[in-house]
Amino acid sequence: MQCDQCNGDLIAIPNRDTFLCSDCRHYAFATDLDDPSEPIELTGDPVGVRCPKCDVELQFAILHDRWRVCLCTNCRGYVIDSGCLGVIVHELRASYRGDDAKPIPLNPAELEEQRSCPACEQPMETHPYYGLGTAVINSCSHCTVTWMDHRELASIIRAPGFRHGPNSSPIPVKLNPRPKEIQDESSELAGRLIVQAATGFFF
Repeated sequence: MQCDQCNGDLIAIPNRDTFLCSDCRHYAFATDLDDPSEPIELTGDPVGVRCPKCDVELQFAILHDRWRVCLCTNCRGYVIDSGCLGVIVHELRASYRGDDAKPIPLNPAELEEQRSCPACEQPMETHPYYGLGTAVINSCSHCTVTWMDHRELASIIRAPGFRHGPNSSPIPVKLNPRPKEIQDESSELAGRLIVQAATGFFF
């Protein structure tokens, strides 16, 4: 395959339905942005900070019709609140009714990749997702945000293994008597943190 920007060779990124041009570093994708396995809708609002992977300005977007993220339109990676990510994985794995994905080994080369947090610009921690699947993610413990590459969430949702019931709560009721309200609040947090760090504006 050839890049539609410079006619360079496109290299497939394993298990991501993604291709990267070896010359200009432009990304190409096998699926549209609204693909049902990981649908994202742009809101048209710039975040004010740049992608930690390809230095393109991030845009606010809605993931799975509900969760607010900060998306890179070039590589389709996004920043999300780390606590919110746990809720999303719980809910989407519980509701998923398709076939489990074939297990794949973790790619050790991904553990060597370094990212800087878009909010505080400090190095993020690169580590395997601490759950099912073999995704390697980047997280900032200071800002409590996580960077997800394109299709990593979909790979976690489809990974074989235990799934909770569709009406179960990701947060024990004894510890949190109002899980729904906290879930809704956390869906806004990642964008607020990043805008605050970039502009000094407090919500």
